[in-house]
Amino acid sequence: MDAGGSKGGMKSDINVTPLVDIVLVLLIIFIVITPAVNDSVKLPLSKHSPKVEKDQGAKYLTLMLASKRNAKYEVIGPGAVTIDDREAKDERFFINNEAERQKLEDYINRNVSQLNDKRVFVKADADLPFKYINDLFQSCRKGGADEASIVTSEVKDTDKKPEGGK
Repeated sequence: MDAGGSKGGMKSDINVTPLVDIVLVLLIIFIVITPAVNDSVKLPLSKHSPKVEKDQGAKYLTLMLASKRNAKYEVIGPGAVTIDDREAKDERFFINNEAERQKLEDYINRNVSQLNDKRVFVKADADLPFKYINDLFQSCRKGGADEASIVTSEVKDTDKKPEGGK
């Protein structure tokens, strides 16, 4: 009998069991961590964009979403949704209140149904978390808008501190 014979010799196969164990452990770790990370991800909004091309004489519904801030000027949630129109400047809605959200959807439905282009423009604070802007988008859809778009503007002075800030 040969020591290095073909029947009972050494096998040079790679043992993949430890590799599979490590991959499964990593997979479980990522599955557990992913839901916790999703809530804390901030989606940066563009500060610059080309001007929105509007047809002359066409009317659009533009909503403004401000952020609610604490004494340290930190964002603590969504503020009031206002209408960017001189005639409707006193209209205020809050998307975190179900009754107010329904009023906003009714307002959007009344105004968008009269327009040829059922598009709604949204102006929002850049540091407001996107989930609040998404809530406003969903209200626009429920209100009958075909499309909702974010309107951004160019920041002219980045060193300027907000009023009341130190």
